[in-house]
Amino acid sequence: MSSRSDSAIPMVQVLDGLSGWTVGSAGLVRVDFTTSTVRQGVFPDNAFDDWVHFGSVLGDPVVADTPAGRLALAAFPVKTPGQGTTPGTEALELVAADTATAARAFSTTVALPPPSTTAYDPKFERVAVIGVRGSTVVVEAKTDQTAIIAGGDLTTHQTLWTAPELTGALIVGDTVVASSDDLFNTTLQGLSLTDGSRRWSRAGGDTASPLGPRMVTINPGGYKTEVIAAATGTPVTTTPLGQDRGKWQCFYDQRSITVCESQSFSGKPEVLVGLDESGAERWRIAAQPGGPRVPPELTAVWHGAVYGFTDAGPVVLDAATGADRTPTATAAPHLVNEYFGIASAPPLPGTPRSYDYDSASEYVAVPATS
Repeated sequence: MSSRSDSAIPMVQVLDGLSGWTVGSAGLVRVDFTTSTVRQGVFPDNAFDDWVHFGSVLGDPVVADTPAGRLALAAFPVKTPGQGTTPGTEALELVAADTATAARAFSTTVALPPPSTTAYDPKFERVAVIGVRGSTVVVEAKTDQTAIIAGGDLTTHQTLWTAPELTGALIVGDTVVASSDDLFNTTLQGLSLTDGSRRWSRAGGDTASPLGPRMVTINPGGYKTEVIAAATGTPVTTTPLGQDRGKWQCFYDQRSITVCESQSFSGKPEVLVGLDESGAERWRIAAQPGGPRVPPELTAVWHGAVYGFTDAGPVVLDAATGADRTPTATAAPHLVNEYFGIASAPPLPGTPRSYDYDSASEYVAVPATS
């Protein structure tokens, strides 16, 4: 099964068993790989906002087991209708679909804070479902005038809490980590997943990403990394990442290993490190002139396998040891589950193998290799 960006089979953003989900102007859509069937999309109740350009605004859908059942969730930028002298307002609408039937389950809206000016309508820059823990879902919306993060209950469909002027959220454990919507004085905050109350605040740290189930990497002041505990905001000293020069990007395998990659200014991988859940180093591959190994560029990490590619082509590493598990893999997938990997299509006959695995015009679903 293959899918081109201009074909009837869309590229999916999340896998769900033998299917995948995508979100865009066609709504929240399920793609069934075994039959190459594209289901009818599920739409929000309210109209899409006039200023939306979907390719750069919408976050990926999220699939989760919840007390309300297994759901596919997506956030849409909408405008609620006006009534009488009350004008319509921009809002985020959370749409849920039943993963078994691809049918609509429910939708609910979160109002955005009032715009900072009435001179022109706010323009959406991002809406996304950040994640789900139990019956709680966290969403975010950002316009050129305001921002908000909100927690909602998937059983009652009610908004539990809101945190205005925060963006860039992620969930680690029972903490929501977000940053203030200020380009000049960035402040990271840790919020309670339950009620949105602030647990800690830390000045600096322009980006944050999860490191396993309890830690967060932050990048204060540019090309360096620090590691903090998500629940408290305090520094973590059991990991070597904060001691190395470089800006790290980390990927949790959803079991026990986090693989972190540091790239050079040119974008080439410099170091690949495998860490256990305490942050302790398990293995390392560093780029060295004439060295015995070359760190691959990561595309995915899942359930004990590390997927990526070098100039020699796709490769699969063992996440626990860093050893080559499949030195000559057939693909470098960006999405992986127990059934499929979604990867760039192989090059045409006669073309070099060192094609760009990151930006292909065609994608394929291949059997999972782990």
